[in-house]
Amino acid sequence: MSDKDLLNIVSQELAGTQYASSSLTPLSGGTANFVYRAQLDQPLPDGTESVIVKHTEAFIALNREFKLPAERCLFEESILKALDGLPSKQNRSNSSDVQTQEVTVKTPRLFSFNRETNTAVIEDLPDSLDLKSFLISTAASNNLTQEWASSIGHALGNWLQSFHHWADNEAQSGVAAEMDKNQYMRDLKFMVNYDALVNTIDKYPTILGNSREVFSKVREMAAGELSRKDGNGVLIPKTALEQPNHLPLFIIDWELCHCGARALDLGQMFAELYLLKHFKDIDAATWIIQGFMKGYQNLDDETAFRVLIHVGVHFIAWAPLIPGWGTSQQVEDAVRLGRDIVTKAWGKDRSWFEGVWKSLFRDRRDIGWHGERQFTYLDPPLNHKPSYQGDLTEKSCTIPVDSVTEVLFLRIGAPYLIGK
Repeated sequence: MSDKDLLNIVSQELAGTQYASSSLTPLSGGTANFVYRAQLDQPLPDGTESVIVKHTEAFIALNREFKLPAERCLFEESILKALDGLPSKQNRSNSSDVQTQEVTVKTPRLFSFNRETNTAVIEDLPDSLDLKSFLISTAASNNLTQEWASSIGHALGNWLQSFHHWADNEAQSGVAAEMDKNQYMRDLKFMVNYDALVNTIDKYPTILGNSREVFSKVREMAAGELSRKDGNGVLIPKTALEQPNHLPLFIIDWELCHCGARALDLGQMFAELYLLKHFKDIDAATWIIQGFMKGYQNLDDETAFRVLIHVGVHFIAWAPLIPGWGTSQQVEDAVRLGRDIVTKAWGKDRSWFEGVWKSLFRDRRDIGWHGERQFTYLDPPLNHKPSYQGDLTEKSCTIPVDSVTEVLFLRIGAPYLIGK
């Protein structure tokens, strides 16, 4: 069946429904599905004039020899229905010219889904681009300010944090159980990242050869996380720079959604953005990362290192596969940077990370006070021996702390009565 035949079949399916369209335009940018913009013959009751029609086959749209289970679209249906109850997130910022910019982040509505044909009708963001294409565009590269880019990052980070909190809620246990069934996509993502991490060593032996042991341990760690939520892409209007007062962003392409380490969500986002800086020298990409971390607050060091490991893995696995993005030297430099990020993050060498990567770590000077503090505690600590029946001795000590040290000190259980 040709692409034209498939378009006609989809058009016929919509005929006779409220989504009937005499203008069904194939969209570029995606790889896995057949995606069209439908100009509706009649607007919907809410005034909607266009929708996105997404049709899934048991292969990817750009390469029919690459088989991919069509059931992937069922997971997108499930998560989009569930996310309809997640409020959109808004970020307001005042620019230097005293103009208020409002960025709204949300998932598109799922209007309808036909399980017999694997065809979805989804809310459209007219005249839009994916975020990467938008940043590459000449207009954006020449006109994006740091404040504007940071506000986009802040809104996206705030939305992702709210999504992670939402997914953690017991009320979403059914959704999590459903996404946990998407094991094919989970395993595919592991293969193209962490299997590729180890396999790429032989392609760049001079650069990666000495890192084999660390890479093998990283792969083993990632494999252990497989049984523990991932997406997607961001749509932004082409005319975003002409919309200073309100900018809508859509989080799209949920068929890859599965249960997993949340650090992978941040790591993939940051890696994709930073490659724009590496290959195209687009500063806005790093500004978005920094803004993102201001929106996604309170990332602990352990998670930050895990995020960075995935950033480095992505560089190594994907930088050599991007056709026409840069010279062979640029590709090798990306692989080398990926190696350094993975090994330094694996070794938890926080001091090595500078520039944009430093923004992933909380600045302890900004968290609380410094100085000495006296602690009074019980020996033995009751949290370690709750059934202890012997005598308790009250002891005290004075140590130099900031608030981070204090929290850590309390968490490990030595002092248990906060002191003075």
